[in-house]
Amino acid sequence: MKLELHLIQSFPPANLNRDENGMPKSTVFGGRPRARISSQCQKRAVRKFYQDYADLDPAQFADRSRNWLPKLQELLMEQDIEAAQAEIAARLALEEGLKLKFNDEGKATTIVFLGQTELAAIANILVNNWADIEPGLTGDKHELPKEITKAIQKALVETGKPGDVALFGRMMASLPTVNVDAAVQMAHAISVNTLQQEFDFFTAVDDLGGDDETGADHMGETGYNSSTYYRFATLDTEQLAQNLGSTEHLDAVSKAFADAFVQAIPSGHQNGFAAHTRPAAVMAVVRKGQPVSLADAFENPIAPKGGKSLLENAVKALDDHWADLTKMYGETGVKYKGIVTRTSLAEQLKTLAEVERDSVDTLLKEALEAALSNGGK
Repeated sequence: MKLELHLIQSFPPANLNRDENGMPKSTVFGGRPRARISSQCQKRAVRKFYQDYADLDPAQFADRSRNWLPKLQELLMEQDIEAAQAEIAARLALEEGLKLKFNDEGKATTIVFLGQTELAAIANILVNNWADIEPGLTGDKHELPKEITKAIQKALVETGKPGDVALFGRMMASLPTVNVDAAVQMAHAISVNTLQQEFDFFTAVDDLGGDDETGADHMGETGYNSSTYYRFATLDTEQLAQNLGSTEHLDAVSKAFADAFVQAIPSGHQNGFAAHTRPAAVMAVVRKGQPVSLADAFENPIAPKGGKSLLENAVKALDDHWADLTKMYGETGVKYKGIVTRTSLAEQLKTLAEVERDSVDTLLKEALEAALSNGGK
């Protein structure tokens, strides 16, 4: 079962996701330039949001890092293993078990997505087999027994994945056996309106400068734009249950993701723009089969016209597009649909007016119940 989330969200002047030149990311859609927020940027914002705010067991969290060596060493030292031996054993476990390479600073040369439960599983294997491992930590050549290396790799394959990894998947070119197919697919957010990039010229003045010092001590410029975005993500609840290894945390992880996708905002340049807004419209669809993006609703850029605001016309375009799609293809496979908009936008709904809900909480609760019935199948 797939849970689709469709959002329309406006941001005031902002630079939430920069390109290599420091400018807000952009793209072309429908033949017109659009503002863009990458899926990777949104995913990180979602992960960090529910790690901070969701009522979720921290064991479900994971991190992308190159600094796993000291973390694993610390777990071994907590079991009264001497620091030098703990460092050697941790490095061997990561080098031979996960096929990682390290630089002179003890950091992996590639970033790795690991959960705390997975790191703890590696530590437990080392601690429980310490008598067999310790002899290989002396002398000039250090090595782990081959059965320990295999046990580490087997644990990463067979142990249920923490929620972060189960949701967003994992790809390790050095060890494909521990790859995880993501349960979440997330589109790049694109503006429904035509992009108009702008620049903020700024200066900095030396507060402790003398009276004879005039003018700015630093000058620069920052790109920004104001845009209204269509955001889209899908959650495959069956894939999520498979990745988690059971349905024990399925409900909690699914809810944490759905809530976070609606509320999370990227952190880029927020100290300078404070672009903290909430979506003006949230639509949820539960579907058996292939998910469907509604991005084509905005192929023609939306603008304020006909006495209606940009948001009003965007909601109307979404409603019209849903009507067109269902006329062409029907609603085969759709198990649930619902929408919530700000009160001032609700009158733009026609086809979807019959499934309007009174709050985002109600919408997500009903959608998740439909998506998770029978364990997500």
